[in-house]
Amino acid sequence: MSRHRSTASLRRAAREVVMKAVYQMEMGGLTEEEARALVAGECGRLEGIEEFALHLVDETLRNMAAVDRIIERVADNWDLSRMAAVDRNILRVAAVEILLFDDIPEKVSINEAIEIAKKFSTESSGRFVNGLLDRIARMKGELRNNL
Repeated sequence: MSRHRSTASLRRAAREVVMKAVYQMEMGGLTEEEARALVAGECGRLEGIEEFALHLVDETLRNMAAVDRIIERVADNWDLSRMAAVDRNILRVAAVEILLFDDIPEKVSINEAIEIAKKFSTESSGRFVNGLLDRIARMKGELRNNL
């Protein structure tokens, strides 16, 4: 990652690293400690981004079970295990950001997740992720109590 990138693009890169780390954990390739070390290593060279990325991965890992229940609740007729693994992990990270990161506008979190889904999954994944995250954002007050 270049030092000349904007904070927004650096944050997107950090979100991508966190999603990849959580994905690799789910696939059995990383422990929580290794996932955190991966995020620190990838994002640590850039001032301000490491703190954001580590906070995001820590909150995602800490709240994974509750976030999974929330995603299943808003995903009418979709079992979490039937979702594409990349989409599922994008949803986990973005849901944590929407529910717990009050300094980031919900629309920013949703748009970032859509762009990451388009990059790492499919065009239809962007629409799928958008629909579920929009429901989570609209139900934020109620859902936050489930964390």
